[in-house]
This record gives sequence, C-alpha cells and structure tokens, in this order.
Amino acid sequence: MHDPQDGQATLTQEILLHRITNRIRQSLELQEILSVTVAEVRSYLGTDRVKIYQFSPDAHGVVIAESIQDDRLPSLLGLNFPADDIPPYARELFVRARQRSVVDLISHEIGISPLTCPETGKPIEPPQDIRYRPVDPCHVEYLTAMGVKSSVVVPIVLDDHETGKNQLPSLAPSAQLWGLLVSHHADTRVVTEAELHFIQAVVDQMSVAIAQSILLVQVREQAQQQSVINQVTAVLHASPTVQLQAALEATVSAFQGSSGRIYLLADSDQSSELYLFGNQPKRLERDRAIEENYLWNRYLRSGVNLQPDGVKPWSVEWMRSVYELKEPPQNSSDSDLWVINDLYKEPLLRTIAPYFQDTQTRGLMIVPLRSGSEVLGCLTIGRDEVDTEIPWAGSHDPDTRQLMARQSFETWRQLKIGQAHPWTAGETQLAQALGERFSNAIKQYRLHQQVQLFNINLEQQVHTRTEELQQSNKELQQAFEQQKTLSKIITKIRESLELDVIFRTVATEIRQMLDVDRVLVYRFHSETACEGGAAVAEDVLPEFPAALDVEIADLCNSEGFIRKYRQGKIHAISNVNEGGHDECYLKMLAQFEIKANLVVPLFRQDYLWGLLCIQQCRGYRDWQPSEIKFIGQISEQLGVALQHATLLNQTREQAQKLSEAIDYLKQTQSRLIQSEKMSSLGQLVAGVAHEINNPVNFIYGNLTHMKNYVNQVLELLQLYQKHYPEPHEAILQQAEATDLDFVIEDLPRLFSSLEVGAERIREIVLSLRNFSRLDQAEVKSVNIHEGIDSTLMILQHRTKANLGYGEITILKHYSELPLVECFAGQLNQVLMNLLSNAIDAIQEQRDRQLESDLELKGVITLTTQQIDDDWIQISIKDTGFGVSDDIKSKLFDPFFTTKPVGKGTGLGLSISYQIIEKHSGKLWCRSQLGEGSEFVIEIPIRQPVQKSMQSI
Repeated sequence: MHDPQDGQATLTQEILLHRITNRIRQSLELQEILSVTVAEVRSYLGTDRVKIYQFSPDAHGVVIAESIQDDRLPSLLGLNFPADDIPPYARELFVRARQRSVVDLISHEIGISPLTCPETGKPIEPPQDIRYRPVDPCHVEYLTAMGVKSSVVVPIVLDDHETGKNQLPSLAPSAQLWGLLVSHHADTRVVTEAELHFIQAVVDQMSVAIAQSILLVQVREQAQQQSVINQVTAVLHASPTVQLQAALEATVSAFQGSSGRIYLLADSDQSSELYLFGNQPKRLERDRAIEENYLWNRYLRSGVNLQPDGVKPWSVEWMRSVYELKEPPQNSSDSDLWVINDLYKEPLLRTIAPYFQDTQTRGLMIVPLRSGSEVLGCLTIGRDEVDTEIPWAGSHDPDTRQLMARQSFETWRQLKIGQAHPWTAGETQLAQALGERFSNAIKQYRLHQQVQLFNINLEQQVHTRTEELQQSNKELQQAFEQQKTLSKIITKIRESLELDVIFRTVATEIRQMLDVDRVLVYRFHSETACEGGAAVAEDVLPEFPAALDVEIADLCNSEGFIRKYRQGKIHAISNVNEGGHDECYLKMLAQFEIKANLVVPLFRQDYLWGLLCIQQCRGYRDWQPSEIKFIGQISEQLGVALQHATLLNQTREQAQKLSEAIDYLKQTQSRLIQSEKMSSLGQLVAGVAHEINNPVNFIYGNLTHMKNYVNQVLELLQLYQKHYPEPHEAILQQAEATDLDFVIEDLPRLFSSLEVGAERIREIVLSLRNFSRLDQAEVKSVNIHEGIDSTLMILQHRTKANLGYGEITILKHYSELPLVECFAGQLNQVLMNLLSNAIDAIQEQRDRQLESDLELKGVITLTTQQIDDDWIQISIKDTGFGVSDDIKSKLFDPFFTTKPVGKGTGLGLSISYQIIEKHSGKLWCRSQLGEGSEFVIEIPIRQPVQKSMQSI
C-alpha cells in the first residue's frame, strides 16, 4: 500500500527542486545561486550544516557557500582545505562512478552509492541501494574532530566548460571534478534513498548553473577584454597624433599593474622615444634605457631573424636553450611575448634585475611592437609583489603530506610576503591583442614620414604571400606522401601477418616520411601496462643510441599517463623539458637523447597493447596536426594487424595442439600394440620357462642317483666276473651281443653328457626368466650386464651359423658398472629391439655380399661404461650396411621401417626411444653408409622420481 508520508515527501522534494531550478534560471550570479541552494537543502534535510566545497587548480579546496543551523556546528565558509583531505583514489571514484557516500559515526559505517559503472561509464540501471561497509579510522577521526556524526557527500562533476556545452557529468575525457556538496549533522541521522536522490537532483541542477556561470565568466572576460581593446584603440586614435602616454596609462590600469613603459626604437628619421608610467627602474650605464640592454634589444629583433632550419635566434626559447646548454629549438611558438612572473627568478634577466631593487616590481610582461618585419619597440607592463593571506581549516604544513587526521579545524591563517602575482592566459591574449593595436597605431603615426618605404612593405607582403603559398604546396605534398606511405603500410599488412615484418616496415617508413631520428614500437609486458615493457621494433639514425631489446622495467609512466593512453589520447611533447614530467621520466628520455616525443597508444581489441613512439633527438620539434593525424591513422592500421595476428596465432596454436594430439594418439597406439606383444611374449616366456624348469629339475636331480645305481650295478657285474670266470653259454652269448665291455666304458661318459645338457637347459630357463622380469613392475636396482647377457642368450640361435649364414661374433667390452635403477623388463625390451635390428642389419648386408660373391664377417660390439658419477652408457655397434642421413632422421618415428613388408612394424625403435626418454635418458644413432650403425643409450644411475610401469 502506498505510504502517504512518502508521497508527501516526494511532493515536497519536487516543489523544492522546482524552486531551486527557477532560482537558477532567474539569476546569473553563481554565488547567489549556491547560497540559496545550500540553505534550501539544509532546511529540507534538517541537518546542521550544508556546504559547497570547490576544488582549486592546485587540488586543494575552499568552502564557497554554506548554511548552518543555530551554530550547532562552526562555520567553515571561506576556509581552505589541503588536497590530502581527499585522496586521489576518492577523487577518481567521484568522477568515474559519480560515487556518493554516507557516513554514520555511531555505527562506524560508510554507505557507497555509485551512479555509473566505473568500468563502462554507463548509468547503473536500476539504481543500486546504498551499500554499507566499515568506515576508515582516519575518516572517523577527521569527522570527530569536526564535531560531525553523520555526513553525506555528493560530487559535482562537469564537462569541459570551454566547449560551451551544458552537459551533465559523464565519463568523457573532458569530465572534471568541480567540487562537492556536503551535508554535516552533529547527531546520528539515517539518510534515505529518497533524500540521496533529491540531493543528486539538486547537484545536477547546480552543475547546469555552474556550467552556465563559467560560460558567463568567459563571455564577460572576453567582453571586458574587447572593451579594454576598444578603449585603448580609441585613445590611440583620438587625435591625428598618437596618444601613447594616455594609451599606456589605460593599458596599465586594465592589467591592474603598477608601472608601464613604451620604448620606440630609433629609425632613419627620428631618435628613440620612451613613455613612462609608475615606478621605474634605474637607467643603465651611460644613461641608457633598460630596453637598450644587449639581450633585451636582441630579443626584440628575434622575430625577424628566422633561420632556414626554423631556429629563431634570440627568442625567449632560443635564449633559454643556450643558457641550459641545449640544442636550439626549431619551429618556435608564434607568440613573441616575454611573460615573466617573477623577475628575480628569471635567469636571463639576472643582470637587469638589480636595477629594479628600488621598486616593488616583481612581474613583467614584455610585448614586442612590430609591423610586419619592422621592429618598432616594445610595450612593458610591470606588476608589484603582493602579500597573501590564506585562511586554512586547521593548522598544517602546506609543503608536506599529512600523515594523520587533524585534531582541530580552527582557522589558521598562512601569510605569504612578497609573492609574485602570475599572469593569466587571458591577460597574455589581451597583451598580444593590445600589442597589435599599439603596433598599428605607431605604424600609422610614422607612416606619413615613411611613404618611401611603401614599396618595400609591398614587396614584403608579396614575399610573405609567396612563402605562404610555398608552405601550402609543401603541406599538400606532405599530405600526399603521408597517404602514399599509409597505403604502402596497409599493403604490407595485407601481404604479411608477421608482426615483426610489419613493425619494422612501419618504423622505417615513418622515420623516412617524417624525417625524425627514431621510431620504435614499444610493447607492454602485461595487459595492466604497469609492469614496463620493451621495444620490439625500431628504426633509428646511427648516431643515436638504439632502444631495441633494451628492457625498460618501468617506463616511469604514472597512472595518469596510462589512463590517458587507455582512453586513446595521443601524447605530443615538443620540448621534453617543458612537459611537466617527473625526474624519472626525464632521466629515461635522456638515456636515449630524446628532445621531442610523440606517443600514440596501440590497441589490440579493447586493451592497451603498446605504444608507437616518434622521437626527435637532434632538437625540439613542434608536432604538426597533420603529422599527429597521420600517426593516428597508422596506429589504427597496426591495431587491425595486431587483431589479425592474434587470430592467426590462435589458429596456429589450435593446429599445433591438434598435431600434438594426433602424435600422442599414434604413440599411445604403438605403445599399446608393443606392450600387448611384450606382455604376451613375457607371459609365454615365463610360462615356458616354468614348464621346462620343473621336469629339467626332476631329471637333473635324479641323474646323480641314477649314476650311483649304474655304478653299483657295474661293480656287482665285475664281482660276478671275478668270482665266476666261466659263466653259462647263454650269458656269454648275450654279453657278446651287448658289447658289454663298450657299455661299461661308455656309461660314465654318457652320464657326464646328460649332466652337461641338463645344466645347459637350466641356464636357458634362467635367462628366459631374467628377460621376462614379470615380477619387477617397479623401479629396481639391477645389473645391466645380466640383462644384456640374458638377451644374447635368447638371441643365440640367430647368431650361430645356419642357413648359409656364418656365425655372428659378439664382442663384449664391459666396464665395471654400479647397479642401475630402471624397469628391467622395459630395458630388456630395448636391448632386444636393438640387438635384433643389429642381427637383421648384418644378415641384410650378408645378402648383398652373397650377390657379389663376397663374404662378410658379422660382428656386434657391446660396450658399457660409466661416463660420470650419475650416468652410464651402453653402445651396440654392428657391421651392417648403415643408414643415410635422411633415413636416420626418421628412425625413431612411429611406424617407420626400412624392412620389407611383413618383416617389421616400425614400432621397435619408436617404443625404445620412448622407454629411454621416460627413464630420463637419451637414445641416438651414429651411422654412415657402408660402415654399419651404432646405437648409444645413456641413462641415469638413479631415477629422479619413482615412476610406475604404467607411466612408461
């Protein structure tokens, strides 16, 4: 059900907001609008104090409007607050998220309510409720010292007022934090969503009023300047003769100065002239005017001595570069004014400053008076030093950072004696305009005496026009060349997706096109762009240091720089020493001798990938708008190339992963096939060995008893023959038929042969059992030589002479080896594969030799050695035909074989390679055609990690 009180509150808010809006529309005076607004808001909220806090250019703030309730809280109107009171991260949230905050000291909580998303800048729909979290203890101390238990802070954010657009706050690059609307209450108070919404609506209307007021101030300032220009112009042309003295006094008054001078140079028809107003410095030696100082005089003539390379000798910039021992600047600024805020801090005037000591003059503005190329003189305006008093809310040191909250906000006044009153940009523009009026008037005044110079002036105009046309043609030609270069770069990007090639091409083309000293492409190490990076491409003149491959751990880019780059802003610096950079950044630039810098961000999709840097090392350089636009176009094309390269890399990675998966499947298939074969073979060998071993043991065990029984029978027979020498006829016939004497003699030899044969069968069975190793499924320390001998025992039938093949000689060169940790069955499989291949290679070579009626002696040489404390080496060398280099590179590939169809699967060497690799070892082949092959195994004596059979 709708709450009537809520409806009444909403109606009251709308009425009050309507009243404030009407007041804004009816009044153009900002102070009046702000004073009425804070009173209305405080009355509606019923709080003890509502104030408007405006930020100054130096980041500190001042209370410019305030409304308090019955002195429950002290007044802060007019007091200044240091910049440290509001940290930078809080200011950023005020701008980016338009974040409002509500603090309750009783509950020690702060409520946060953003209007927009900080990441996207879009309004949060629907609006979020106030989210509370513990308040910072320092914040608690701050408000407690102020006597406040409840506060509400709403930021006042404006767009750039110079655009003339009255837009609501936004995340545009021009958005700026103008100030804060703050409500304080001495007691705890609950702030509702409706109240916060109302305060925001009031702030939005105030933002419109502030923007209108700023525009009004600008219009008024322009109107005031135009009024001064008209007034001075009217004075100058009030009579046929120019009233320079009256115009000088009017000009000094318009600038609120304390003194003024007009100095006119002598020409062929008249001597120099000097008009004075206010306190003046002493005259120079030989009673000369201050303007006749050598440096001052040369400065006045600097505008007409422009050299072909753009250097303007004796201009302010030129003199400062000479004083600082730097390269003279090129393409100096068009303004020739010499603006001096503090006379005693200008090193170029150190010899002139003592002549002003008897005056209070602190600031000077020197306006050269010229007509075309003719130097007429100069207009000088002086401004006295001032004493300033700044009221602060509480005592503090403005030159140091605050380490803790202030304990008191009583007014503390800071007095500064003898301070310079700086000239503003508006005053500089006004001085420039008045200088032109003075110049025109003086020129007209002297025109009747210089009619004969008319033709010279006309020629000068023609010359100037010709230079302008030539400059226009040059700019057109430059634009054509830029588009030509851009087209070439786009073509290169389309032809190749290799970023290294593209970057090198871009760097070379830009450097040649713009005639700069260095062009480099800089890449950040991470997407945050806060961990530094390195140059990945560069084109630089040989006389300057290269930046390529130089690791720059920290670009000295502040968060402000990075944020601007992320917003796509281009950073153009004509003179690195006048860019306001910190010492770290200047030191980094000096490392590479950089005088002028043009930096354009490079994006891949939506994140900052790197920077395109155009650098001048020979001197300073004013970057032209056409050059900046051209580099911006190049950066856009590089962004497209980065995106394309990313897609290409992703495609390549997917293809690589697919290829690896296929290889893995092939290896798995080959391992499964070979493992199944070896498992079956091992089971068969173990079974056969077991079945043979039992009867052999029975036979071998009974041979001894049988031999004893036969010997006993023979002894008994001999006794019969001894005691019965004349046996029966039938016995004699049987003994003769049996050849009893031969049997008696041969039986011992027969039993010895039976024992040798049974022992041989037992050795073969033992070798079969050692080879199968079915009882060793884990890593064990084994005798390598036993494994080799067991394998040779199994293959012995292939090394003997048979089927027309001669015997293969086995040469063993065994060194003393320690026990080696390995999977014995797997290692026996490798030895079986390598020895079988060696026998096959020798038989294949013998087949070749038989065709040519030559006889080949087959030899397999087995060598073992310990190559260091941790490794052993096994070498199996044959006298086969050998393999070529192209075949040798494929020997260990799965399913690759050089044997005829049906005689090999191509898995033996592949499986062997994998087994040795899984043992953390190495397997390779040394071979030359006609000289046989040698396979070398190297494995560690101890396995680094215990593995299972399944892992191999």
